[in-house]
Amino acid sequence: MSADDTRQSLQRKTDVFLRDFFEKGEVLVKELITENDRLRSQLEAAPVQVEKDAKPVTRDNMVDLLMLRISSLERECDEIRRIAGNVEEESGGFRQRLDSLESEHYHLASMFVAGSQFHSATSFDEVLRTITEILLNFVGAGAFTIYLVDEERQVLFPVAREGGVIDDIKEIELTGDDAGPAQAAIVALGRPWKSGDPEFQMGKEIINLPLVSGSRLVGVARLESFLEQKHGFADNDYQLLGLISEHAGTGVENAWIRAHTKDVPLQRRAIEHLVGA
Repeated sequence: MSADDTRQSLQRKTDVFLRDFFEKGEVLVKELITENDRLRSQLEAAPVQVEKDAKPVTRDNMVDLLMLRISSLERECDEIRRIAGNVEEESGGFRQRLDSLESEHYHLASMFVAGSQFHSATSFDEVLRTITEILLNFVGAGAFTIYLVDEERQVLFPVAREGGVIDDIKEIELTGDDAGPAQAAIVALGRPWKSGDPEFQMGKEIINLPLVSGSRLVGVARLESFLEQKHGFADNDYQLLGLISEHAGTGVENAWIRAHTKDVPLQRRAIEHLVGA
């Protein structure tokens, strides 16, 4: 499957999830629209009060009657302004709430799709492809490199790159004289990255995101630049980065374990022993 096919597949899953969210929110939207229409109808239907016992106009009382009418019109204008202000304020609040709901729904859909993609990945290729798709489509990273850890040599080596040639990327020492403070901090973290943690920058990159399974560092995703239409992280991006740090780390470790185990048929005795039955 090509990279374009996998991106389209991920986008389809996101679209399906978003459609389900918005269908569930249809009732709320209808209520908001109905309330907005009610407020507007108040403005349009504001009655003009007519005095039943209006006095006949004469030269003597003309000025007084005009002054009374002006005062009445001023009161009506004040009331119309008040109603119009309420309509604008409340309809504006509805729009903001709808925008907030749409943003929240999209974020939840992104988190759900990202998590399910990692859970279904069983090989290194699938895990790396999932990391690439999420960084591109959800985080908006335009150039990045994915490293894995050689635990015996204590180095990071590149396994995938977007926005450049992987042959240009060198290994990164995690320990020893050539390792800097960023590498030492990554090794010492001992858990998945979360919002508020350092970016572990070693140069001009945006962030070096540790990929961690439990307390085991298995890799790093180095984000080098954003897509052209994006200029920085949004608040929701930090939750996605935390999800990638943990779920990608677990996915890498599981793929490694799967690659080094042999197929064994399920057996009742063995299962009961494992569960302590």
